[in-house]
Amino acid sequence: MITSNINELQFLANVKNDELNNKNSDFLEEVKNSSENEEFSTTKTNSFSFDNIKGITTEEIEHLFENEDDKQMAKNLRLATLFSNDDNLAKAMFNTVLGQPFNVGYTFLSNRYEDKHNYFSSLSDNSKLSDLLHQSMTNKINNKDMKPTDQIPQEQLDEILLEVNSFSFLDALNRNSKDQYGRYKDEDNDYSFLYNDYALQYEQLMQKYKDLENQNNNIINQF
Repeated sequence: MITSNINELQFLANVKNDELNNKNSDFLEEVKNSSENEEFSTTKTNSFSFDNIKGITTEEIEHLFENEDDKQMAKNLRLATLFSNDDNLAKAMFNTVLGQPFNVGYTFLSNRYEDKHNYFSSLSDNSKLSDLLHQSMTNKINNKDMKPTDQIPQEQLDEILLEVNSFSFLDALNRNSKDQYGRYKDEDNDYSFLYNDYALQYEQLMQKYKDLENQNNNIINQF
């Protein structure tokens, strides 16, 4: 189920961030001292803003969001905030998922996790990103009955918080998707459709990333 994935990601996020900040003991004490009998208290709200969703826990989501659709949306958005330590990339992901139906948003996120895994593999294993991307497309074509809420593989969960050069990641996936679409665009098959869809998604994601960078630069230039 999706909840189990989110719980794993949040645990990984807490542990890895605590390691970076030497706060493991605080996290463990918080878990140890938690009690079902304690009165629920939080500074979070039921707002779907990036700042509110970033860092929110599954417990807070369950308490603050009243209907199931809002809870699922909050969980998808939380997954988006975990994608990168670069707030611009995380916000670009967040803004893309915001407002989409749960299945559509989760499918988008799981595809991006897989792309991040392939990107790291291309850097460490000397594999061509285009070959890894093509294998992903082939798997999607051969597993059309796979549910969009199937769990994200553990190896991809382990990589979720690894730092990635955001622009290089987006540029590499955007460029390879376009190149592969150019290869299959004259063929009336699933590859042509999937590569075109990927190319459009990365073009939009890259534009959102650039827009956020420009907004931040404009704010800085005002001082």
